[in-house]
Amino acid sequence: MSAVAPPLRTWIVAACLSATCVADDERKQRNYIGGGLFGTRRHPAARRRGGTRSGVPIAVSFHPERGAVENNKSETKQRRVVVTGMGVVTPLGHEPDEFYNNLLQGLSGISEIEAFDCSSYPTRIAGEIKSFSTDGWVAPKLAKRMDKFMQYLIVAGKKALENGGVTEDIMNELDKSRCGVLIGSGMGGMKVFSDAIEALRVSYRKMNPFCVPFATTNMGSAILAMDLGWMGPNYSISTACATSNFCILSAANHIMRGETVSNLIFRDIL
Repeated sequence: MSAVAPPLRTWIVAACLSATCVADDERKQRNYIGGGLFGTRRHPAARRRGGTRSGVPIAVSFHPERGAVENNKSETKQRRVVVTGMGVVTPLGHEPDEFYNNLLQGLSGISEIEAFDCSSYPTRIAGEIKSFSTDGWVAPKLAKRMDKFMQYLIVAGKKALENGGVTEDIMNELDKSRCGVLIGSGMGGMKVFSDAIEALRVSYRKMNPFCVPFATTNMGSAILAMDLGWMGPNYSISTACATSNFCILSAANHIMRGETVSNLIFRDIL
């Protein structure tokens, strides 16, 4: 069987979320109980196992620490989160305005596949990203080693920063330990991985030593964070069609809790 084909549909949308205010030292030190994806959860009172019976009082467990947290929540002003920049790499264009206008006009990004020979497949069309270049965005030596999905992420991410007005001077002033990168994707570098499988048929010595890490979804966010020097929250989310919403909510939640001052988020549709 031939090597697995590259992703048929790839849409990279990056957004830069930032806090509009800077937390003071006291807010950095606040504690919370039961933090979840959407912030501190309210815990219902614990009930005696077995439920309740009519006319019989139930046992209630009270936690002073949690009560203290609830009382202190009102003292901390919730951070406001805004989208400060966007970057896209799609079959419908590589600029936000171009992409948006093409969508409004009903243009299709579907065309005949050119990236590989698909004559033996029943389907010969896909939403390919064409006329894509990493020039000026990714170092040539690094781009040569990367899978395409990683190149798309780096370019879209840097475009989002540029679109948001994050200049080199601003980057130097950022606390990089509080800047994060989140990616939402169903798959990672399938081309690198499929090439490694074909190489293994010959000898394991022919395999790309980076085939496993490059095939993981979180490698896209990791490589961008390393390029930017960002050391805040960095991970990937994969929840099918809900991935975009989870990425946005997670990034916003990090900012609202004061864990980050800026987040880059991505939605990679394969």
